[in-house]
Amino acid sequence: MVDIHIYLHSADITHRLDKIMTVLQDIQAKAKATLAKVTSDTDLDNAVARVVDNQVATIKDLRDQLAAAIAAGNDPQALQELSETMDAILAADTANSEIVSKAVTAGTPAETP
Repeated sequence: MVDIHIYLHSADITHRLDKIMTVLQDIQAKAKATLAKVTSDTDLDNAVARVVDNQVATIKDLRDQLAAAIAAGNDPQALQELSETMDAILAADTANSEIVSKAVTAGTPAETP
């Protein structure tokens, strides 16, 4: 007859489990910190997007008002020059919006020209 003896060293198992739990707690803390950063970045990105969208809407509204003033016969040359300037501003603003959007999407800061 063969006797088999199994000895469980509970102190060793407990020590290993403690190490695993320490690592898991560290990972959880890092995950929470990462989630907080992503949430903060998302809030900032959304705020930037709202500002840009509002800016574009305001410029379009001003351009439309200017077009109405030109149509009403007010100093056509001066109003047309102003209209062209506003179109240039809108184009630049739209380009900037696209730069910010691409940078946010890529997760990198926008490069300055």
